[in-house]
Amino acid sequence: MKGDQIMQADVYQLLNSQINKEFQSAYIYLDFYNFFEERSLHGFSSWYKDQANEEIGHGWKFINFLHDLARPVTLTPIEHTSQKYASAKEVMEKGLGHEQYISQCIRKIYQLAEKEHDYETQSFLKYFIDEQVEEEVNARELLAKYKLVNEKGILSLDSLMAQSTAHEA
Repeated sequence: MKGDQIMQADVYQLLNSQINKEFQSAYIYLDFYNFFEERSLHGFSSWYKDQANEEIGHGWKFINFLHDLARPVTLTPIEHTSQKYASAKEVMEKGLGHEQYISQCIRKIYQLAEKEHDYETQSFLKYFIDEQVEEEVNARELLAKYKLVNEKGILSLDSLMAQSTAHEA
């Protein structure tokens, strides 16, 4: 069955737009990586590098899904300007805010797919809904841990992050 027979144009547009958001997310995480790397906090930088790579993988999943349904993929410019952050706390707060934004985007696509009876897209997005719950939990917990130790304990937290990253590899 051809993709255009099962996917409405509005769902397709949002899915195609999400590709850009996933790659933009990678850029945001690379900014975070640079912030921590420049401060020799390699546990944090490694964790954010892994996050950036994960976002690239998510972009590929959206691309492959559209191709699987015989829909063309239109890549659009990634709008991103590297940011300067005042503190590790600010980076972590921005990370949580961004994950919440991506969760909203995924839910919006899912809601429209549900309205359009697009079962394939709903099934595909289930992974991302679950993934976003996990990402928001990780971001909230990281921020909570940071608030407990603050700047004075960041080296200990960085060491914990390095161990966490090593176990996931």
